[in-house]
Amino acid sequence: MRSYLEACALPTVHIGKAELPRLIMGIHPYDGCSYVDRDRDAENLCAFGRTAQVAEVLRYAVESAGVTVAQVDHMLPALNRLHLQAIWEAERLTGIQIGLVAYILIPISLDGTDVTYSSRAHATLYAHDERVGGEAFREHMRTDEIMGYLLSGSPEGLVTPETVAPFTPGEAARFEIDYAALERYLGFFAGCDILVADPGAEIDLLAMCGRFDLIREYLGFLRGRYDTVITSVHHAGVTLPLLEAERIQVDAYLTPVNRLGSAMFPTREIALEAICQATVPVIAIKPMAGGRYLGQKAFEYVFDEVGVAAAMFGMGTIDQVRETTRAAKEVLGAS
Repeated sequence: MRSYLEACALPTVHIGKAELPRLIMGIHPYDGCSYVDRDRDAENLCAFGRTAQVAEVLRYAVESAGVTVAQVDHMLPALNRLHLQAIWEAERLTGIQIGLVAYILIPISLDGTDVTYSSRAHATLYAHDERVGGEAFREHMRTDEIMGYLLSGSPEGLVTPETVAPFTPGEAARFEIDYAALERYLGFFAGCDILVADPGAEIDLLAMCGRFDLIREYLGFLRGRYDTVITSVHHAGVTLPLLEAERIQVDAYLTPVNRLGSAMFPTREIALEAICQATVPVIAIKPMAGGRYLGQKAFEYVFDEVGVAAAMFGMGTIDQVRETTRAAKEVLGAS
């Protein structure tokens, strides 16, 4: 089987001990997520509900577009397992290894209760974003279309410190990482050759609560198993300066970057300032703003204007992958 690098038709960049193509396959919408609305989610689940359907698109991306690294996840076991099976099938069909970037959720507990995605966690993130971004952040939350999608179009679902109490410093001091749960998460990837480990965006919560000891502990745990460790960050304008000030040792940051500022918190401008001052490479996610800013201009922005090291793009149908990869490769000079 040819390696992902031998079959890669793109410029590459060194991230830690790994050499990655500057364009990476994301997992959406194969997990149902469209960033548009629930009807589109349902359409995606129907269109990509079988391994063969996904494997054919992956085969095209690898064989015809030369994109040979993909993100994998474990948070939606049934759909994520289907995606892994499709990757293995695409490898069998093409005779080409697909490099894997594994998203690994950080299970955070408080007094024995999982709080990773609790409403109090969201209230804490909101409080820190608001402290840094003020009214500009609040306006961003009201108008960001990806946030509208996540809230199912209803602002009533937004969690703020006014509706839910953020974690207190005393509670944050009692946070622990549930390593038993983490072992179960890692077990999901049994049999996979993981190229890059990507701790989940729970890094935002730990950083905002000052638990850099847990961040270092967790990263050390992963480095005992994987050669290259990056981290997802969903609140770059707040979290990146904190990680940089603490000199947290990761090989790259993976965070939303797009011209529209979608999902860039607390605001696009504040996030961009932090991204541009980062001392390690940045991998952009949502470069097309959830399908709202398409084509060559999307990649000109992230690669040429912002200067990210690589970008991860949402997949879809063969036609969508063809158009997206063509646009990205033209910008990268690989067409």
